[in-house]
Amino acid sequence: MATTKTVYVDLEDVLCQAARHFLVIVEREFGKKISYEQLTNFDVGHSCGLQPGERDELYRIVHRPDELLRMEPVSEAIAALRRWEENGFDIAIVTGRPPRSVEASIAWLTKHQVPHSSVTVVDKYSRFPNDTEAISLAELAARQFLWAVEDSLPMAQYLAASMNVPVALIDCPWNRSDETHSQISRYRAWEELTAAMPGKIDLTRRS
Repeated sequence: MATTKTVYVDLEDVLCQAARHFLVIVEREFGKKISYEQLTNFDVGHSCGLQPGERDELYRIVHRPDELLRMEPVSEAIAALRRWEENGFDIAIVTGRPPRSVEASIAWLTKHQVPHSSVTVVDKYSRFPNDTEAISLAELAARQFLWAVEDSLPMAQYLAASMNVPVALIDCPWNRSDETHSQISRYRAWEELTAAMPGKIDLTRRS
């Protein structure tokens, strides 16, 4: 187990309701009403039956600063992070969003008073390999984390298998398959997730 007290925390669908906001845009822009439980593929555009050009347009729209700032927070997650910070843990936000979205992402974190010590863009899915503002998975692997919180099953598997980091996988329709690694645990409630966190957490403390 790493001696660090740094916790890796993803942004999309861990701290903010990204998928639900995607669905608002899909209905508004493409006239398709899709339920959250229908998002069984990590690619929202694919789950919604959009054509390649429509999917490109969806991702362009959703990463506009105004749309990113409209995303609703996961209030239980933010409350948990505040307690973690109070207990001496270092919160590292690690996102796969396009590098150009960093400024808006930081503004969103500030708006919702999300505790964090850093924001790092990682090219998690080989979407922008030539962008120097994003680090590679290999560069991420050089860092140490006590624990990680993710909604992406491929990233959870990478963290567990390649980085030997225990992972709390937030239960979502797109990741409900066999995790295939002993270091990945699935959670539906943040209170349960926090209770399982490595290290000592005082659950009675509130910010």
